Order: sequence, then structure tokens, then C-alpha cells
Amino acid sequence: MSEEKLLFLTPHESNDTILAKAQLLSSLRSPEYRREFVAERVRSSMALQIRALREQRKMSQAILGNAIGMAQTWVSKLENPDYGKMTVATLLRVANAFDTDLEIKFRPFSTTINALPRQREDYFDVPGFDDEFGEEELSVDEQLKATQKSMEHYGRQLAPGAREAANPSPRKDMSTASSLSSRGGLSEFGGSVWDKRASCD
Repeated sequence: MSEEKLLFLTPHESNDTILAKAQLLSSLRSPEYRREFVAERVRSSMALQIRALREQRKMSQAILGNAIGMAQTWVSKLENPDYGKMTVATLLRVANAFDTDLEIKFRPFSTTINALPRQREDYFDVPGFDDEFGEEELSVDEQLKATQKSMEHYGRQLAPGAREAANPSPRKDMSTASSLSSRGGLSEFGGSVWDKRASCD
């Protein structure tokens, strides 16, 4: 995908979003950058999601640890973006404790380039099964309404132009072309969301 094609595909997005996508694409042309970017994005995303979901459920690290059969110190490591050594088995136990689905999927970089600049803070909001559907069996109409609500929630997370309205700049300033390439990692892209999660004690 060329920079010209990228601009052609996003005619209704703000200049900041288009600039962010173009800069990210330019940086990703480096194989070394791609390797480091993916590693940091996965580490940060998983750690911050675990922390966000635990806090949404009003769970302490000790309570989550008991639910997944791990000590509180290990939960602290799972929530550390620099740790990055969690296994699929551990993630499945965490998903079970949070009562959520879990998707682990390879994807093309074009998906990342298009989605990341528009990522909203509610990306970290993941309800449990009962929060979505309740404990009782739903009627067909209720199932349709619940499914529609879930789809609307997902659509808001990736709504065009929504991300820059909620989080207009990365760790320092997304509007500068150097913000992505200065360090070579996700922490400088979409930073306002990541900063807020990483800075909470």
C-alpha cells in the first residue's frame, strides 16, 4: 500500500489521522521497526487489557490471582507492559476469570494501520457474558437486540474519525511527523489511551 493509496482510501478522515497512518506506514517499511512494533504492541495491549478488565470488575490483583490460580505477584507481572511472557494457557485462564471470549489472530499490517489511529478508549471495555446477555435464556427478539448492541459497541470502537476526537495525540504529539519514528514503538502511537492505562496505580 502506497502513501497515495492510503490517502485515497481515507478521504473523510482528519489530517491528523491521515498523517498518523502515513507516518506509521513509512516506519513499518523497516523490517526491524516492524518486529519491534509488533512485539511492543502485543505486550502493551495484553497487559493493559488485563488491568483494565480487572478494574472494570472491581477485582484486586489478589482476587484475580485466586481466580486463575496464580499469586498476586504474577498478576502484577501480567499487567506489566514490559513483561510479555504470558502463555496462551494463562490467557485462557484470565479470559475464563473475566468471562470473556479470547481471540488470538495473525493479521495484515494494513488492518493495524487503519485501526490503530482510530482506536478509542473504550477499546478496553469488554463486558462478561452475563453483562451482555444476562443469566436467563433470552427470547429471539432479546437475542437480536443484545447482538445489535454488541455490534454497535464494536462499531463505536472503530468509528471513522472517533479516535482523534477522543484521543487527538500520541504520547507527545501525533501531529508531528517524528512522533512515530523517534522511538520505534507503539507507546508513541495512540499514546493518550496507553499513557492513561499505564500511568494508573
